[in-house]
Amino acid sequence: MRRIRVLRRLLKKMRDAKKIDKHIHHSLYMLAKGNQFKNKRVLLETIHEMKSVKVKEKALAEQASARKGRAKARIDRRSQRDAKKEADADAETN
Repeated sequence: MRRIRVLRRLLKKMRDAKKIDKHIHHSLYMLAKGNQFKNKRVLLETIHEMKSVKVKEKALAEQASARKGRAKARIDRRSQRDAKKEADADAETN
C-alpha cells in the first residue's frame, strides 16, 4: 500500500507541475494500480520513455504535414503550368 501511495503521489505531483499530461497520467495511474511498477525509479523511467515517444510522434507528424504541404504546392504549380499551356495552345490555334 505504501508503494502505491508513493507512486500516486509522484504522478499527481508531475501532473500538477505540467510535466505529464492527463492522458499519460491516467494510463500510468492505472498501471500503478495494477502493480506494474516495482518502485519509483521504474515509474520515472517509464515516464521519460513515454514522453520521448510522444515527442518523436509529434516531430513525425510535423514532418508529415510539411511534406503534404510541399506536395500540395507542387501539384498546384503543375496544374497552373498545365492550364497555362492549354491556354497558349488554344490561343495559338485561334
